[in-house]
Amino acid sequence: MSLKKPQATPPRLNQNFPGDESARIGALDTIPDWLQSTVDDLIQHLDRSVMLRVQNIPPTQPGQSRLAVLFSGGIDSTVITLLAHRHIPIDEPIDLLNVAFENPRKIRVHNEGNFGGVPKKQKKRNTPQIATSNNATYMVPDRKTGLQEVEELKRLCPGRVWNFVEVDVPYQESRAARKHVESLMTPGRTVMDLSLAIALYFASRAVGQIRSQPDADSVPYTSPARVLLNGLGSDELLGGYGRHRSAYSSGGWSAVIEELQLEIDRIPTRNLGRDDRVISSHGKETRHPFLSLDVVSFLAELPVHFKMDPRLEVGLGDKALLRLSCYKLGLVEASSRKKRALQFGSHSARMEETDTKGDLLLE
Repeated sequence: MSLKKPQATPPRLNQNFPGDESARIGALDTIPDWLQSTVDDLIQHLDRSVMLRVQNIPPTQPGQSRLAVLFSGGIDSTVITLLAHRHIPIDEPIDLLNVAFENPRKIRVHNEGNFGGVPKKQKKRNTPQIATSNNATYMVPDRKTGLQEVEELKRLCPGRVWNFVEVDVPYQESRAARKHVESLMTPGRTVMDLSLAIALYFASRAVGQIRSQPDADSVPYTSPARVLLNGLGSDELLGGYGRHRSAYSSGGWSAVIEELQLEIDRIPTRNLGRDDRVISSHGKETRHPFLSLDVVSFLAELPVHFKMDPRLEVGLGDKALLRLSCYKLGLVEASSRKKRALQFGSHSARMEETDTKGDLLLE
């Protein structure tokens, strides 16, 4: 008799969608009556998912962090961080891992202007040259939003020590690690696989620096946390990518549903294996609150227009349900942040002039 258990399969999405003249969300500070209970249900499902993923973490030394979050300051990482705060004792620090890369191409463009860019971007040629200090080198988009968001968390969660870990990666160090990261991410072999994997590799290594205050001197710090929370899955489940908006433009709501189904179906093969191999190479485990079976099933059963609305502007219509939930939790600044992929927010992508589209295979 076989003892093999059946594998969980991605659920099929609700196929219902509204007419083009259906009601729309007006603003994040006002939840429509028809979404009130759904917002509350999402918060409840996410809260339980986070609780289950942080309640049995083995202890470390007193005063040390047991939990870290892969933290960009975006809506996904911030909402799971706030919910984790509810379930971790207040006297324990929580580490927020924020990775930034020294990217020679970005630095050149910043200092000299984008001479190879499209005409609209050529305006940067007239930008005054700015000397690039070591601090400015790593002031990438995710570093800026991360620093902003940790201040909002401090206001909402007084008494918690948030260790904002600045993981700065010099160009030569990332280049030296490339072959090792490629071996870890195999069978993934695309340019995008590498730019994501190398960002996760250094972020999860968690060697960086922290500051007691934003203007204080930094001190070296290595996170002792062995469990990392990751916001993966929210864009696929809640319609956070630009291609979801493009699908609506070309094929309406039915095309959006088809694209969302594709996203959910390929998460295991496109993301989870690669990310797990990279992160576990440091002896750490990543946990994904958005990908619990309960959360995935709950969101799959909702009509598509309860989750997103591509008729609305970016920062409102994309992941609209999560944005409303985030605002209700008090994360006002995070709720309206626009989507930015890890590889672009950390500057791990396109480090050399020869880098090209993400779906091309590495040489």
